[in-house]
Amino acid sequence: MKKVIVKDEYFSAQESEDSRSKFNDKNALGFAWRPGQEEFSLEIDSCTIDGKGVSEGLKLSFCRNVSVKNSCILGGYEDCVDIVRGENIFFENCTFISQDSAQHITCKSGVKNVNFINCKFVNPVRNWWNGACIDLGNWSDYDDVDRPKVRNINITNCTISSSCFSILYRRLYSDTPNVINSDGFKFNIGDVFVRAFWFLQRRGMLGARRRFDESWLKVYDFEL
Repeated sequence: MKKVIVKDEYFSAQESEDSRSKFNDKNALGFAWRPGQEEFSLEIDSCTIDGKGVSEGLKLSFCRNVSVKNSCILGGYEDCVDIVRGENIFFENCTFISQDSAQHITCKSGVKNVNFINCKFVNPVRNWWNGACIDLGNWSDYDDVDRPKVRNINITNCTISSSCFSILYRRLYSDTPNVINSDGFKFNIGDVFVRAFWFLQRRGMLGARRRFDESWLKVYDFEL
């Protein structure tokens, strides 16, 4: 397996987006993998990643075996870090700084085995009533088919600063994370609401959305 190492670097968006749209998908630094491609592990160490002007700082799409440590990630208008699918992802001694971001971290589409250790979440999210430091199991366009919940999320020795709204995590289509010695309110949204939300999203009744090709929606055995 190829190992990708990124160390002591600064990343920012090459160009800003013209509008705040969840469909733009631009980021300061992004990695993606799809079944059939060469597998790789990823290590990011002592980097600064600035998502100002785009959707997010760091994008991880279907990535597996990722370590991010000793790094500062500044948010775009959506997230500091957007994690879609994938597994075995570690953040250690990292600082996530909201820049009027919707949330600091999103974990969705069945991602599993994600760990936050000795991390700091700085500044409030844009709307206290619609965001959190870590947003777990929110809707994504991969959820047009049934897939596993977000699961095995571990939050250890993490702090929140410079924010009067201290929501550590918001849980939707996700198992309850394991939280040890970490600040903040734990917001668990009921299953009845989540099922209703999914029903309306799949039928396009909650505003503009996009549809992925069927081949993109396949759930692989290793995701189960």
